[in-house]
Amino acid sequence: MSVALVTLAPVPAAADSGAATYDLVLFAPTGNVGVAANGDIARVFGNGTFSIHPKSVTASGTFTHEDSAGTLRGSGTWTATDLLEFVSYGCGVVFGTPLPSNFCGGMLKLRILLTTSIGSFDGILTVFCVVGPNPPNAVEEGVTLDVPGIINFNHSGGGGNIYIRTS
Repeated sequence: MSVALVTLAPVPAAADSGAATYDLVLFAPTGNVGVAANGDIARVFGNGTFSIHPKSVTASGTFTHEDSAGTLRGSGTWTATDLLEFVSYGCGVVFGTPLPSNFCGGMLKLRILLTTSIGSFDGILTVFCVVGPNPPNAVEEGVTLDVPGIINFNHSGGGGNIYIRTS
């Protein structure tokens, strides 16, 4: 059993070993969605730039928090403060369909600051883009958003985003 789990775990692609810069575009018209265990939904919008080797990020956007009935619970802005991790899934293809060679996918994990009308909160935003020949089978396009001690939207609920490699 443990051999199978190790075999299925995502492995950083070779592209992660060299310097690269990407534009981050969260383009889903209704937001990239994260879903909490209680059914609440976070919708995340935004864009920015990130680099690996060395790690850096400049990204920001907006978000909303809706309860399971669709009632708005909160909204505000987010700003990335740190690039925690990037795992590339590759570039140039999505589910066998060719894309421009600099359209890439992967898992991008950012430390962010969420700012609302009632205050600011630290969070972890993870963006999943399934572009590339190597996305894990269990990954869905979208986001997760953890606001420690408050709420964890720990299931990706869909969306649309892309990492455009610029160097």
